[in-house]
Amino acid sequence: MAFDVSALSAYIENQDFPLIAQMQATGGLAEKVNIQTGIKGSSNLQFLSTDVVFGSDSCTRVGADTTTLSNRTITVGAIAVSEDLCIKDLNGYWAQVLIKKGAAGEEEMPAEIEAVYMAKKMNALKNQLAISDFQGDTGSGTNNLSYYNGLLVQLDADATVVDGNTGAVTVATGISSSNVLDILDGMWESIPDSIADAEDLSLWVPTSVYKKYVVALKNANLFHYSADGEQEFLYGTNVKLCKTIGLPGAAGTERMVLARDSGITVGLDGDSDEDAMTVRLDPVSEKSIFFDVTFKRGISYSFGSEIVEFTLIP
Repeated sequence: MAFDVSALSAYIENQDFPLIAQMQATGGLAEKVNIQTGIKGSSNLQFLSTDVVFGSDSCTRVGADTTTLSNRTITVGAIAVSEDLCIKDLNGYWAQVLIKKGAAGEEEMPAEIEAVYMAKKMNALKNQLAISDFQGDTGSGTNNLSYYNGLLVQLDADATVVDGNTGAVTVATGISSSNVLDILDGMWESIPDSIADAEDLSLWVPTSVYKKYVVALKNANLFHYSADGEQEFLYGTNVKLCKTIGLPGAAGTERMVLARDSGITVGLDGDSDEDAMTVRLDPVSEKSIFFDVTFKRGISYSFGSEIVEFTLIP
């Protein structure tokens, strides 16, 4: 036996990306997972797995081990966020007192407004990216979700992903403070033994499920108080509990994902492109202020067999 390359796809801009070694046995979203830059369109993430086959210690050598190279394609979408702001529109309202005196004052955003505006815009952008990273779907027809495929679309199409709905919970039953502990325990029990002791396991849950989980812990007298009130780990496990607005959380639509942080990759063109915001005066009319940010983003994962996903049964 030797290299098995049957799982490799045809060459697609294989840049100098690191090999991601699949854990066979071990005994730790964009702020936690891998970030891969330099992706203009589609690129291959490279993976390597290997096994160990014992043989007899004799004079005859038998190479029985197999090392498998494979890849997954990560595709980024080109995204632009733009807004045109006319400072003259503030005249006649409370904000006019912030405009500098003179005609030139209407050609720049008041500093007090700009500071708050930029902070709010950055927060809104990060929130939308959190949603797109999970729920993005290029075929959805929903504008903000249509630029790249998020994790849920990819996981739904992967037969190797582990089903975490071990109790066959239906939409009619739903998730409540009465059953949420059993549901999350079922996801934990579904983790493949080969990665169960990994230090970077994270269980991503919608905020609505997280709140039910906290209530359930208090009702069971298992709530462990912390200064910030957050439950960092799934009770009694090594799995970090991560609430996010990115996952569907409305009753009957809840989705959850348990994966290694190192098993998920967010693809960008440049480092922290979404932080490169510009506010500038319209060079033509000199009457409006342009807000712009452009970036590329996509997401993928390493091994579906190392991801546990929860979906309610219709």
